[in-house]
Amino acid sequence: MIQNCLEPTFFDHLVWHKTWWSEFGNDFELKLLAAYSESGNMKLIAPLMVDGDEISFIGSTDLVDYHDFLIKEPLDVACIQSLTQVIHGMKDINKICLESLPERSPTIIQFRSYAEQLGWKVEIAQEDVAPRIELPSTWDDYMTSLRKKDRHELRRKFRRLEEAGHTVQVELTSPVDVENAMADFIRLHRMSTVGKEQFMTRQRERFFRNVSVELAKEGLTRLCFLEVNNERVAASLSFVCKGVRYLYNSGYNPTHSNLSVGLLNHALAIKSSIESGHSVFDFMRGNEAYKYHLGGIDRQICAVTALRQSDSMN
Repeated sequence: MIQNCLEPTFFDHLVWHKTWWSEFGNDFELKLLAAYSESGNMKLIAPLMVDGDEISFIGSTDLVDYHDFLIKEPLDVACIQSLTQVIHGMKDINKICLESLPERSPTIIQFRSYAEQLGWKVEIAQEDVAPRIELPSTWDDYMTSLRKKDRHELRRKFRRLEEAGHTVQVELTSPVDVENAMADFIRLHRMSTVGKEQFMTRQRERFFRNVSVELAKEGLTRLCFLEVNNERVAASLSFVCKGVRYLYNSGYNPTHSNLSVGLLNHALAIKSSIESGHSVFDFMRGNEAYKYHLGGIDRQICAVTALRQSDSMN
């Protein structure tokens, strides 16, 4: 099913949903909806959850950057129409919250159209931006694509890193290697900033560990460390899906910030993606400056909110 969708991500994998739900789902009611053709073939999967009188995608924006329905034929408007009617028939639901939809998603316009026809008040808002790079075929072409100042700065930073001693980036993909190295990732993540230290609660740490290993079993995890003189000084956790590499989270040791180890670890991950033949490197949610220095171009993430009106109860 996922292979036929317009723009599937690792967030759409069953492994991701099961891992998130096992850690955070106790406070919600699961609503897994599906649509089938007359011949019995599945056409749509809607992984939803209910919290009081609100229905939304499974997952939260602190851990999920992209959401959408899984639709075999994205332009099959009958699927969204049927789904909207089913949710409309749930009389205890007064709010529909569809967060983190990529700007290209047909769901945005289709859902709004059918929900408004049923009397719901619908609002579409820009939730965030997610910079990404359309990758060229070679590293030299990538460097050429950068703005002159950014290209000069990146080369200067690499020279300074080389002068610091023996440097290497290690990329781990096997479940065993990922599991054994997650402690280093968590450590570097927490020490990066106060905000990241506060973000990485024990519960989120368990989730990071579990989902990274489970997705490694599917061949999707890329856990990268930049080592300087045999010390791991920066880390990044990415996942790949259909030729796109998604940078999920990262960390670095601030005592080595003079070497720009965090940014250079990302640059080397981009190089690895080019060598692997990936078409896109997605920095995902957030407008941090380093994403643009490395060539990221914004793509909007949208939120669609629908409120039931009193005259739509019939």
